[in-house]
Amino acid sequence: MAGPSSLVVTNDERSRNFLRGALSRFGFQVSVAMSGQDGITQFAPAAFHIVLVDRHLPDMSGLEVLRKLKRISPEVAAVMIAADGAADDVLQAMRLGAKDYLIKPLEEVAAIDRMICRISGEENLAKQNREYKVALERRNSELRDHVELLRRDQEAGRLLQQHLLPRTPYYYPGGVEAAYRLVPSLYLSGDFVDYGLFGERFVAFYLVDVSGHGVSSALVTALIKHSIMHRLRERPLFAQLDSLSDDLLDVLDLVNTELLSTSLGKHASMFVGVVDSSARQLHYSVAGQLPMPALISESGAEWLPGKGRPLGIFERGDWQVMRADLPPTWRLAACSDGVLELLQGDLLEKEAQLLQAIADSGGELEPLCQALKVDTFGALPDDITILTLGCH
Repeated sequence: MAGPSSLVVTNDERSRNFLRGALSRFGFQVSVAMSGQDGITQFAPAAFHIVLVDRHLPDMSGLEVLRKLKRISPEVAAVMIAADGAADDVLQAMRLGAKDYLIKPLEEVAAIDRMICRISGEENLAKQNREYKVALERRNSELRDHVELLRRDQEAGRLLQQHLLPRTPYYYPGGVEAAYRLVPSLYLSGDFVDYGLFGERFVAFYLVDVSGHGVSSALVTALIKHSIMHRLRERPLFAQLDSLSDDLLDVLDLVNTELLSTSLGKHASMFVGVVDSSARQLHYSVAGQLPMPALISESGAEWLPGKGRPLGIFERGDWQVMRADLPPTWRLAACSDGVLELLQGDLLEKEAQLLQAIADSGGELEPLCQALKVDTFGALPDDITILTLGCH
């Protein structure tokens, strides 16, 4: 009886030989394509159990190959082969539907074993979900009741998520205003925001975008909210100026650990920050955030600098804590990547349009939502969230 089949799309001889040998040892029949077009030509729905695509091919991007394979067969189990440190490539591949990834140089057969187990372990997904549910129930009985409501009734789930969200707008001492608009593409959202006052001078906030849509992603946003609140009960965060950097990194590490431990295959981007109203400074970190937050002053709007790996994919995120001085009058606008779906053109063109819209609106929530047609766009391809903070 013929074994399972695989298609390896790469012109990297070392990677090709390694994968051919490793997959063959696991009983796979291996077909090889030296270019992206060759791989697309060889591919047929249900013909291959696994398709491995190199990010860098001689004729086209591996991401483009993945996109075309997903159009032909949305269920194909695709794996992206990326270079070490290419976190953005991995994140884009996951968003396009890749089920796993391998990092060059390919040297460990055990990595292939783990990949095959993850992809072939569809039958274990229900068991993992049950174990995940039990873990949540043990952590918090109130959250258990909420999860049960969410599973039984989407309306109850929607009300729960709205209940967990903060009031909008909200005004804090020091003249800081926070507001947001969250529009789910389905009944429930994988986006989430929160903010709060710590002491008399620190306003902390975050915007998180969990991959996917619907109930499972909404459950993860509830888990993130609960985990952060639990950490706040364990020890004070954002209470002292000299500990702000550690506190921001602690939040990112906490969420990253939670996502990795769920075994649901969920990842997320996140923007977390603290406004020091006394010193007029912004302390912040980003994890896979796209588009970047924008700071608006009298001179216009500009993207904030910074980078960091997304959450739920890597054990270490290499996140950075950045700081920006705030003028007497300022606005801050942060958006989930669903906002880019409202705009036309390639990514750079969309980002330019978004920054212009932010500048034209002065970073005010309602004018920005109107400019982007958030409430009148029609059927949304992705959850959309806009978070604004400011001081007039």
